[in-house]
Amino acid sequence: MNNIRKKLIDTIQHFGNIKILVIGDIMLDIYEFCHSENSKPIDSEQPGKRAYRSHEIIKELGGAGNVATNLASLQIPVTLVGVTGNDEHYHKIVELARLHNINYFLHQDHSRLTTVKARLYVDDEYLLRRDDESIHKIDSDISNILTDKIITEVSKCNVVILSDYNKGIFTLKNAQKIINECRKQQIPIVVDFKPENAVFFKGADLMVPNDTEAKQLLPEFSHTELEESMIKLHNKLHCNKLVVTLGANGIGSFDGKEYFHVHGNKVIAIDAVGCGDTVRAALSVGIALGLSLKDAAILANDAAAVIVQKPATASITRKELTEFISNTIE
Repeated sequence: MNNIRKKLIDTIQHFGNIKILVIGDIMLDIYEFCHSENSKPIDSEQPGKRAYRSHEIIKELGGAGNVATNLASLQIPVTLVGVTGNDEHYHKIVELARLHNINYFLHQDHSRLTTVKARLYVDDEYLLRRDDESIHKIDSDISNILTDKIITEVSKCNVVILSDYNKGIFTLKNAQKIINECRKQQIPIVVDFKPENAVFFKGADLMVPNDTEAKQLLPEFSHTELEESMIKLHNKLHCNKLVVTLGANGIGSFDGKEYFHVHGNKVIAIDAVGCGDTVRAALSVGIALGLSLKDAAILANDAAAVIVQKPATASITRKELTEFISNTIE
């Protein structure tokens, strides 16, 4: 294992040599933190309730945007393609993309809202989330505009990531057109998808559901019979390779021939929001740089261990990843 981790540290030095294209449902994540010490003890409108004042508000790119942010934070050239609404949130997404040095192509769809997930914390306790979104499928004209742009970008990249949150950007037609173009140009394509859209991504190189999604796709999916479950799910999805993220239990994978399980790192979890995005980003980087799927999964597992120790939607740096891997070498 030490040799593998030393190999991963060496791999990090080459992150700047690749380019990655991220396509998918882009969101704006908003975190509002309130503290009792800054609140009014009595809400004049609701007796017995407090009136809270925001202590801190954080806005970050979510969904496909978070995948791109993690890649950019690792100093990897990345292009983000997606759809927003024609609203004020579009301007914040553009501002954040520029701040993180992310190249972007965003189409404003006048028929939809920009997807926003607003989370409220009181005294660091997560109380609720409010979602503003439109989830209808993009129309054929917008789909064609995006697909044409994507096809021009594919040849410039070492790997393509499709990040599907079922907010409407992917259809069977455009997903298959993108996958076929990538296969034609021999560009690996990694897919994070919602179970209801699984058929869209048939033929992808690597599909990466989490364990909850795996159970939706395969009700008998079990951690105790993980190898058998992975093989069954792989056959059902018709993909080349399969990775399932297992939370604190790590990552399972089957590449059509070999099964393996990378056990989770023992860390104190603060917030799991966005960990899946980090895993997909790191897996894609490993694949682009020629790592085996197992080594790429180890890299992704380590990256997730760094992120889960941070609050809110967070990104990872090369320094943080290098230090974490170095500290695990015995």
